[in-house]
Amino acid sequence: MTLASPTRRALLGALAFAPATAFAQNPLSTQRRRVVVAQLVDRAGPQADLARDYLAGAKVMFDAANAAGGVQIAHVVHDADPDARREVAQAEALVVDSGAEFFFGASDAALPALATSPVLARRGVPLVAPLSGLPVTADNVWFTRADYPTELQAAVQQLRAYGLDAPVLAVAPDFASGLAATGWLKQAEQRSGTPAVVLAGNGEAAARQIAARKPGAVIVAADTLAYASFGRTLAAQGWYGFLVGLSSVSAGVAREILGSNYSGAMVLTQIAPGPQQSTLRVVREHSQRMRQFLDEPPSAATLAGYIGAAWLVRALSGQHGTAPGDVRRAMQARMDLGDFTLDFTQRQRGSQFVQLAVIGNPRAA
Repeated sequence: MTLASPTRRALLGALAFAPATAFAQNPLSTQRRRVVVAQLVDRAGPQADLARDYLAGAKVMFDAANAAGGVQIAHVVHDADPDARREVAQAEALVVDSGAEFFFGASDAALPALATSPVLARRGVPLVAPLSGLPVTADNVWFTRADYPTELQAAVQQLRAYGLDAPVLAVAPDFASGLAATGWLKQAEQRSGTPAVVLAGNGEAAARQIAARKPGAVIVAADTLAYASFGRTLAAQGWYGFLVGLSSVSAGVAREILGSNYSGAMVLTQIAPGPQQSTLRVVREHSQRMRQFLDEPPSAATLAGYIGAAWLVRALSGQHGTAPGDVRRAMQARMDLGDFTLDFTQRQRGSQFVQLAVIGNPRAA
């Protein structure tokens, strides 16, 4: 899925203002336990397209759960403030005002601060299924996806299997500064086997340096705009190899930015199966529910949101009692969501799934 269609923008935009009870579709819902799940969605920042897709996938799962009976999910969605500091305060206020028991889909910008938020800690609100791939370790964060270092390691291994040794790692300044404190950059260099090139300015100096080495692949740790812009800069230096991005990149938007004259291979890591993997039950189920509840095509990002929501629904349905310890025990399990397993029995990151997807080039699209 690329840019949001007018239909989907209208549908998802309405979520920001819909009352929580609007998501209860079963007339017997008053007899069911009601759980409020809060979510902020970045509609203008670097993760905007991914966040909209992630929301779409989660929404159809919550809608399906409400239609089927059982636990009633009141999914309260607001637009995120573009300023990361205000987004954190906004998330805390949303949790308090809505009485949310869970905060779903936290972004890169907000996750580190929310993980240490005293407001969420006092209320015992866990962060579940973050959109973010930051390697944050906290007792109140439950990931249904692999982190960025794992993506990088998987990308390096798969590239080497293709005969592309020693890929160059290029890191955007915001990734470098924001992730250095977590040790991510050091891990990234160790896993790639080469010192990272931190992009500066328009990236031209780094592009010249990299193009002179003629690597078969360049892995760019960046958001969509920085990834695609650096690809154009590399192309201007005559380099057209495998331009590899992490799951922080929106494929459709990156393709548009690269332009029709870009002839290099565009490759992205995915932290959930793609819609083409229809042999998996979870993929077929997700595609069906996207048609049923939203009438939009699925993507790897919508499936990632769907998987996070499906895990939460299953955990809530399987818990015995409503005390925090009961909820935690239900979450800390191994679940087959349909030929795709999340395992929280050892730690609070249930998936290490990463695959490379060759997107191709705009000329061939």
